[in-house]
Amino acid sequence: MRLLKKLLEGIMRIEILLGAILVMVMVFTMVLEVIMRYIFNNSIIWVQEFVIFTFIWIVMLGGSAASMTQTHVTITTFSQFLSDRKKTMLQLLVSFIIIGVLVYLVLNLPASIAIQNKTSTSSMPINIAKGHYYSTPLLVAVILMLVTEFYYVYYELRMLAGKTVPGDYVLELRHFQRKRDLEGQL
Repeated sequence: MRLLKKLLEGIMRIEILLGAILVMVMVFTMVLEVIMRYIFNNSIIWVQEFVIFTFIWIVMLGGSAASMTQTHVTITTFSQFLSDRKKTMLQLLVSFIIIGVLVYLVLNLPASIAIQNKTSTSSMPINIAKGHYYSTPLLVAVILMLVTEFYYVYYELRMLAGKTVPGDYVLELRHFQRKRDLEGQL
């Protein structure tokens, strides 16, 4: 499991880095479009589709990274009154529901992508099939989230069985955090 943890943390670092690069590219492209439109009176035709494409990837990569670090929004109104064992049981139930939804998506997204691929983008310099434009980022994120959920379910089952669980099993952005921690010490 240590190898899987290192692999998932490496993937998460790539997701965060790629997401940050995409945000910068998206902002640069939008600023360029504003300059071209209002200063040179000549709009770039492909900017809207390109920005939507980058935004979809940013959201999907961010969703996967949030799943890995367990930072999705959670409502703890009810669970805060439960014992640790019952909290683990509830978390396991939630994990199984999430796995069910993710498996459903993995099984059905390829057919959806195939249907969407009958059309392609209209204004981008490179035509991208609509399935790859809209649904491939979702499929990538769903697969990564599914692996992440199985990783966490393994430890939740161990906790429920009363077996030892390492204190550092939760996935973290260590590389980025170390740098931030070091800056705080200066």
